[in-house]
Formats: sequence, C-alpha cells, structure tokens
Amino acid sequence: MPDRPTPVSEQLGECERWFTSRGIPHFIDGYAATTDIWTRAVPLLLIGYVLGGLNALDLDRSFGWNLGAAVLIIAVLAVTWAVASRLRGRRIRALPTVIGPAELALFVLGPVLPSVVLGQWGDAVQTGIEGVAVLAAIYLVTSYGVIPMSAWAARRAAAQLGSLANLVVRVLPLLLLFMTFLFINAEVWQLAGNLTGLPYVATLGVFFILGCVFVVSRVRGLVDRLSTFDDWNEVAALVAGTPADQLGCPVAGDPAEAPISRRAAFNIGLVSVFSQALQITLVVATIFGFFVLFGWLAIPLSTTAAWTALQPSEVTVLASFGQRPMVVTESLLRVSGFLAAFSGMYLTVVLATDSTYREEVAEDVGPEIHQAFAVRAAYLHTIRSGDAR
Repeated sequence: MPDRPTPVSEQLGECERWFTSRGIPHFIDGYAATTDIWTRAVPLLLIGYVLGGLNALDLDRSFGWNLGAAVLIIAVLAVTWAVASRLRGRRIRALPTVIGPAELALFVLGPVLPSVVLGQWGDAVQTGIEGVAVLAAIYLVTSYGVIPMSAWAARRAAAQLGSLANLVVRVLPLLLLFMTFLFINAEVWQLAGNLTGLPYVATLGVFFILGCVFVVSRVRGLVDRLSTFDDWNEVAALVAGTPADQLGCPVAGDPAEAPISRRAAFNIGLVSVFSQALQITLVVATIFGFFVLFGWLAIPLSTTAAWTALQPSEVTVLASFGQRPMVVTESLLRVSGFLAAFSGMYLTVVLATDSTYREEVAEDVGPEIHQAFAVRAAYLHTIRSGDAR
C-alpha cells in the first residue's frame, strides 16, 4: 500500500523545525514573542521566578524566619500562577499557550513582593533588576536560537580554520609587534593594570561592542545578495533534500514574495557572523595567553610595582629563575586582557575589510544561507497561496 502524502501543515511544521535547528527561528511566519518565545521558556521562567524570590531569605536570621519566608515565596508564586491562568481562561495545571505583558510583569514583580513584605527594600530593588535582566537574557537566547546557532557556528568555525590561519599569518606579526610595544609601556599598565570590577568589564565591553557594530553593519549587503533568486527553478534546486522539497514550487512568478523583516535580517546576520566571532575569540585567547607568558618571563616584579604601585597581595609567585622570582600578578592579567580585547576589535575590522577572507567566508557560509532563503521562499509561498490546511 503506498505511503500517504504528508499533510501540508505537517510539512510546514517540519520547515519551521528546520529553521529553528539552524538558529533562524525568525524565518517562521507569524513568529511572535507571546506565543513562540516566552512559551518555550516557561521552565526557565519558573526557575528564575523561584530564585528571584529566594533573595528575600536572610542567612543571618533564624531557621524559622527563613522557613516562613520560603513559604511566603511559594505562596506568592502559586497565587500569581493561578491569577494568570484565570485571566487567560485556562486550567491552573495547564501550561500557558500565550505569555504577554501581564505574565511578564508578574514574573518581575512577584519575586519582589516577599522582600517588600519583609521590609527588605534593598533586596526588592535588586530582585527587580535581576528579573528584568533574566527576561532580556531569556528573550535573546530563545528568540534567536542561540543554542542551535552555536552548534552550527562551531562546525563552521572548524571548517574555516584553514582560511583563518592564512589570514592570521599575514596579520598577526604586525599586530603582535604593535601590541608588544604597548605591553611594555608604563602608561598602559597604569591605565589597564589598575582597572578593576565593573569599569574594567565595561572597558573590554566597549571593544566588543564596537567590533560587533562594525561587522553587523556590513552584513546587510550579504543578506540582500543571498536572498535574491532568478526564478522558481533555482529555488526548487536549492530546497532539494530539505523539508521544503515536498511543498513544491510554482513555475512562474517572483520568488521574492515577502520582504525580509528587520528581526529576520538581524537573525541571519547573527548566523553569518557567529562562526567568525568564535574564530576571533580563539585568536583573542591565544593573544591573551601570549602576553601572560611574556609578562611572566620578561617583566620583573619590581618593574610591575613601579608601573602600577602593586600591592603584595596581588602577587602569585609561580617559579624562580636564578635570583629573580617569576610571577603572575593581577595587573598582568588585566593588562593582557585589555590588549587582547583591543586586538580582537582590530582583527574584527581586518576580517570584515579583507577581500580575500571575506570571499572565503562567503563561499563557505553563503550556500547554506542561500538555501535557507530558498526554503523560506517555498515555505511562505505555500502559506500565502492558502494550501496550508
């Protein structure tokens, strides 16, 4: 007996899972935060809710007090869940199918209530800020398929190591020469060696953000080129072997039926640069290790102390060579991290402007992105034509 054809709705579902597995969920038609993003993150939201409420606990108080606070936290969780379920018209035990602003507000404010009731206003403010930060992190990770995208990028990065090595051989000698000159400069040690905490993290973050902005700003041209097709015959050839192969393609018309949304363009841009970001991270880690090793071998403790007014508590003696101790200090680690982050930004600019490397990346990543756009064209055509049942 011949196999029954797969219903169109199931074929579309397979296409949507195909998009998600490749880190491009924003290619899904009608992809929305209320029904697609937050609902998939319900377990993470519940864990974050409970952990946020636990900020009300105070280990300096008695066991009985903390037990009562824990009961209050669970009670608030149960009440807010029941209220949200009632407002949405669903059973209390049922998982939500829609999570909108009301539920997200409860997620942020619910864990704050125990701290407010117990008079811990500092903890209440901290819990609210942490709740907003957790929501932002969950949205980015879930919305843009960061986990499957990371797996895809790791495979692409491994495939591109050869081309990266060729570029590094050309760029790294001059870069290391310039960076080494800065490394033995007292002003750099006075600046970066004494940076600590959030100011140091923010300084490194500036280099990272500048590099990302420069790369992403150049992605739009790549996306425009890879999302264009001559005709439906080209689309049909590209979707062969994918879930969209069963959908079929028309013989006439323009394949570019739907414009690329800003979020979808950003999503495909992340995919196209993610493997490059992993490569740059590998190079940055190598440069960081080089400067730590160089400083350990060549920079004596007296010189480090003269440059940074180093305190003895910041020193870890690892070995002695002759009469001189060889040490790694916190200042050495901070200076190495500062120069490595700066090198990463510089290398990012070079990778984005070097025509040879850009062509090699396009030849490696481009076909997969081009195929993803072809699957999207066939998928959207099926939905727009009313064949999805």
